[in-house]
Amino acid sequence: MRFVSTLFTTLKLLSRNVIYISAALLFFQSAYVLGSTATREPALSSISSPQHCENVAVQILGSGGPELDDNRASSAYLVWHNNTALVLVDAGSGSSIQFGAANAAFDDLDIIVLSHLHTDHAADLPSFIKGSYFGSRTRNLPIIGPKGNNLMPSTEYYVSALMGEQGAFRYLSSYTQPEQDNYTLIPISVTAPAFNYRVNPSLEVSAIEVNHGPIPALAWKINIEGCTIVFSGDTNDEDATLANFANNADMLVVHNAISNNAGTVAKNLHMTPAQLIDIAVKSKAKRIVLSHIMKRSEKGLNALKDAIFAATHHPVYAAQDLMMIPLSE
Repeated sequence: MRFVSTLFTTLKLLSRNVIYISAALLFFQSAYVLGSTATREPALSSISSPQHCENVAVQILGSGGPELDDNRASSAYLVWHNNTALVLVDAGSGSSIQFGAANAAFDDLDIIVLSHLHTDHAADLPSFIKGSYFGSRTRNLPIIGPKGNNLMPSTEYYVSALMGEQGAFRYLSSYTQPEQDNYTLIPISVTAPAFNYRVNPSLEVSAIEVNHGPIPALAWKINIEGCTIVFSGDTNDEDATLANFANNADMLVVHNAISNNAGTVAKNLHMTPAQLIDIAVKSKAKRIVLSHIMKRSEKGLNALKDAIFAATHHPVYAAQDLMMIPLSE
């Protein structure tokens, strides 16, 4: 009876469009009836090669969550342009090791943006800064993330508490004090519901507040030479803002951390597969990447890929650590 109830609820949610219904049926059929383990990738022929995304790629440094035994690093992504890693999105546990494995150079980064300050999204930040000592960076580095509340620090306080003069890693404090080292960290907390920051003439980042239970959190949009990549971060999209924020994006990275029958606490933090199908269709994003994959959601991953592809006819990727996805294909 639980299966019937879940199926009915999902079909009701998606009943606005028969495409949604077909996708949801495909998802449930393959995940729960057939036990599908197919791994086929959808054809890429449905996407033209947009000139504005020439030489732009997204690389997954970490495709997992906070689990210790999932064989994945925690959430982190690089945005590449002209074979140079320019933007680091999140810095979850293990991502600093993957950064080196990706042959990225810390000296090249223009900015670091953080979706929220859970350990699986921000714990490796000091490791990146310490590692930069062995490079030759001379440009100041903005680190932009959420505001704080009674549970979580603001991004400015987080950086100070880790690497300030009285921080846990105070031996790195020269990077937080102007003119004390080769470069200075510039932490910025996003305090408005919507935020824009022009990094340079060809790179702009913007953010909106999203609901991640009691944790301040942001979804990020990276616009590089007119190519748009959106990262949902962790959210349950309670305010239904994500699809509009990602409207016509060249890539939308969403987090697939729970199943449709997850409990109330999990649903207050994350989007269900049914929501991901809905957002993929409404956003009209040209590519969908499913990431932040956890053991509880991995069982239905391939079926969810098939369902989103059936609904959108756009490429859908299941993230793997170090996967590189060119946006010019």
